This record gives sequence, structure tokens and C-alpha cells, in this order.
Amino acid sequence: MMLIVPKSTVQGERKVFQAQIAAIASILIFSNFSSAWGQRPSVATSDSIEQECAPVARIINGDLHKVVGSQVCKQDKLQSANGATVEVFCYADGNILQLYSGIIGEQCSTLLNSPSQDCVSRSRGACLKVKGPNEHENRPTLITPYSPLILNTRPTLSWTPVRNASGYIVQIKGTGVEWSKEVNSTSLLYPKDEPAMRSGIIYEVNVLAKMAEQDFIGKSSILMIMHADKAQQAKAIIERIQTLNLSPDELAVDLNHLYKANDLLTEAIEVLKERIQARTQNPTIYRALGDRYLDVGLPQLASPKYRIAMQYAKLGGDLNELAKAQAGLELSLRQQP
Repeated sequence: MMLIVPKSTVQGERKVFQAQIAAIASILIFSNFSSAWGQRPSVATSDSIEQECAPVARIINGDLHKVVGSQVCKQDKLQSANGATVEVFCYADGNILQLYSGIIGEQCSTLLNSPSQDCVSRSRGACLKVKGPNEHENRPTLITPYSPLILNTRPTLSWTPVRNASGYIVQIKGTGVEWSKEVNSTSLLYPKDEPAMRSGIIYEVNVLAKMAEQDFIGKSSILMIMHADKAQQAKAIIERIQTLNLSPDELAVDLNHLYKANDLLTEAIEVLKERIQARTQNPTIYRALGDRYLDVGLPQLASPKYRIAMQYAKLGGDLNELAKAQAGLELSLRQQP
């Protein structure tokens, strides 16, 4: 059942939202989901730290000396059999590539799929807009899905609470979908009795807070289901990686790279959270989750993950992950309100 909300309640947001939708639509059409799709300007995360041996790819098959499923660092050399190629999963590209013999760092980009601009020397405001309310805004901000581009056609929606709100109205509108639901909590499972969102279409999401002093306080966001052909490509790569029989943590690390390279930050976050819920003590998992939280503008969630990553890295003597987690923690603290 549609809830009728006066047009005046969202007029203040409408012009801004229409400008955003036009800009994002151009990005989607012409940039093939490049990093410009993100919700904020580029900012370095701990993924981009240069280390002596930071893995940049995983061997799929075809190398004379390296074991199938092993990770390789940028300075490692590939050696194919009989002049053929070596099949590797390249972390930066999120693709399985056919590479020739030689140093892998010269063939598979060594800049892991993270933003490249350094935020250290800038003010926090020049780096990104942190997701969520601050002293100047008391509006319901969409938290999940964490990023606009997603795979799930019926996602769970959640948002930041609004002070003194007596309830919320959630609206989704786009081709083939138009519904409103009223709830008293700050989350909503996509209704089973409503049509699912379709791939390749931008949907407007409005979350309206019911207030006593005024009718509503609202904020608009957008969601888009990944194009079917791109989703199928990602699925095929996942299936290849799964044939390597990696440990659960190794698989999660590779899926994180794949999802990040395809701007599927929600899926990257979820796969890392699953390993943490399984009580992993792998510092890479915690550090990577911190990086993804920074990517979506949630530094307040990133900081505790970096701290745990540092603890496990110290226990395991992993200086590489310790340095990354320390850098990530410093960055997340600077970005918090």
C-alpha cells in the first residue's frame, strides 16, 4: 500500500538529488563503474601502502615453479611452460589474466584497488564527506546497502536515527518499482510482496523521518543493481577462485579484491564481516574491513577494526599488516567528526 507524502516534504532535497542522479548516470554509462562511482573523492587507504612484499595476485595455473593457489608479490617472476602464459587472478583489476613470463608487477598493476590520492596533508573536509549525521545535519542517512552499486535485488535497508523522530517512511522508486513502507525502527527488509529491483536501473531511495515540529525530514539516495553481464563475469571469476580450495580467510581476501575492483563495496564488506563473525584472528581480514569502511565513508566503524588488526598483527609478527593497520587507524581518526 502506497503512503501519500506531501511533495513539499522532499522539495528541498529534490533539486540536489536530480543533479546527483544526472551526474551518476553519466558515470555509469561512460566509465564502466570506475572508481568515480564512489560516494566521495579519492583518499588513500592502507591498501595503497608500498610494502616489501605485498601480494598483488594469486596463481590460477600455468607456472612452472609456483604452486596453484599461491599468492605472488609484485617483484616475483612468472615462468610459463613452453612459452605459454600463466593464469593469475590480479587483485588490482579483479580479473583473471593471461600473463607472460617475467616480473608480475610489470604486468599486473601493483596499485591495489584502493583510492590513490593521499589525504594526509589535507584537511578532513577536503578528503571526503563522512556518511552519517553531524552537528549540522539531523537527517536519516542510508547506511546499508553500504554503496550504490549492489548485486542483491532485495537488500536490507538501514539508516542513521534522527533525534525525536516518531517513525520513518521508506520509499523506493524506479522502473518497475514504486512503493512506500512505514516503520518504527531504523531498518527494513526489502518487502517480499513488492517487485524486486532490476539490473542496470537507477532507483531513488527516500528515507523520511516523522517529526512532531514539522511533517517530515527526508534524505534521498540511489541504488543500482549491477548490469547482468557484469554480474555474470564476476560470478564466473568467483567460481574459478573457488576451485583453488583456498582457506576461508584466503577466499574472503580474494573476494574482497574482486568486489572492490567492481565497486561492489557492500558485498566486499559482507564477505569480510562473515569471517570476523567466524572468529578469525587473521589481521588482513580486520584491516581490509577497515579499508572498506573508509571507502564508504564510515571511519567510526573502521577504527575498531584497525585496532584489532594491529593486535593480531603484533601477536603474529606480521609487520606488513601492522604498518597497514596503523596507517589506516590514523586516517580513520582524522576523518571522524
